[in-house]
Amino acid sequence: MIHRTLCLLCLALPLLAGCWVKKEEGRQMLADIQALQAEFEVVKRAHAEEKTALEQRIQEADRRIAELSQLIEDFKRATGRSAADIGVDIEKVKTQLMELRGQLEVDGHRLEVIERKLSGIKDDLSAAKSAEQLRKEEEARLKLEAAREAAKPRDPLAGIKRPEKMADFYKLAQSLLESGQTEASRLLFGEFLSRWPTGEYSDNAQYWIGESYYAEKKFKEAALAFQVVREKFQKSDKYPDATYKLGLCFTSLEMWKEAVPFFSEFVQNHPKHPLIGKAREKLKEAEKRSR
Repeated sequence: MIHRTLCLLCLALPLLAGCWVKKEEGRQMLADIQALQAEFEVVKRAHAEEKTALEQRIQEADRRIAELSQLIEDFKRATGRSAADIGVDIEKVKTQLMELRGQLEVDGHRLEVIERKLSGIKDDLSAAKSAEQLRKEEEARLKLEAAREAAKPRDPLAGIKRPEKMADFYKLAQSLLESGQTEASRLLFGEFLSRWPTGEYSDNAQYWIGESYYAEKKFKEAALAFQVVREKFQKSDKYPDATYKLGLCFTSLEMWKEAVPFFSEFVQNHPKHPLIGKAREKLKEAEKRSR
């Protein structure tokens, strides 16, 4: 058992040298702790048993000493026994007491050994638990750092070089939208409108901002962006599309009554538009659901 304890201690000590171990080493560490705990309980029980046995022997010694004292008193009062007979009894008791004293010394030594071993196992167990706690704390710290790193706001336009020409700038923003980079596209279209608020592609840029929100299912933001197209670019080719998309934003929000006027306007004013069929269906659905 002592050899096993030393082996487990050898396993536990390297763990104290560092704050972090691999998952496999962590599982081995946990197994070592459990083994130490089991051995601790075994030695603890052995210690209790030895202590109980020693207390019983001490009680036996006290009893025999009392008998010896009584024998001496009897000798003083004896009238029918010879001194030799009493002497024989006394010698027997002395011999027994010497034997008992020797046994008590042996038992006391064994008890000291067990107590030292018990103390050593406690130290090993404490060290192993400390190493395990340090490992858990390090894992928790690393997870927290990773979560904080992931939560940091990122720049979707990091590393993207802005073209100087208006057409190239617009094409870059549109290509990002087509590739699914809706946020980056929206930010570029916003920069585009800041640089060229009344340029050739400004109406389209504003419309695609609305489409980027719509693709993200941010229907309120999309509706506001499409309404800007209707207010600022009333003669734009994107005006009908913005009107139709406004109706879709309201139906997506289940605001059927609010969607009706936009579909109705689209159907009345743009009968030759490619989306006229879908617009009529949406108008009927919105009218039905708004009743």
